[in-house]
Amino acid sequence: MSRTVYFDMDGTLAALFFIKGFAERLDNGDCSVYTECRTLYKMNEMSATIAALKARGYDIGIISYVDESNLEKARAAKMEWLSQNFPYANSEKIHIVTKAVSKASYYSNGDILVDDARANREEWESKGGQTINAYFRAKIPMIEALKAL
Repeated sequence: MSRTVYFDMDGTLAALFFIKGFAERLDNGDCSVYTECRTLYKMNEMSATIAALKARGYDIGIISYVDESNLEKARAAKMEWLSQNFPYANSEKIHIVTKAVSKASYYSNGDILVDDARANREEWESKGGQTINAYFRAKIPMIEALKAL
């Protein structure tokens, strides 16, 4: 059974928090804000890193939160962003869910969570999982931590 490296999207892969007025737009049901995000990594470096992880037997997944009131529109927008900016994930391991679902509920023996939110990492670790801090001020940059796996 392969191990999966699960990535969060907002604040980890996608620069949602850098879009002016993103929260108000989402509150008003404007999910296009998700497709407008730039990446928080260099495409060529991420591509090479993911290829190396896959060569070492890792699978790639996504676990990302959206607001329940716009679940389907937000899910479609995030899937569009992924297809354009992060096409590496196994489609069976893409979970775009509401915050009512714990990210740790997707943990399986040996899986890794890459997330900028401490609470998500701590909950994952409480299940025995390994995490990578994707916060932009982390001691070890996300891409370097991934390369070290």
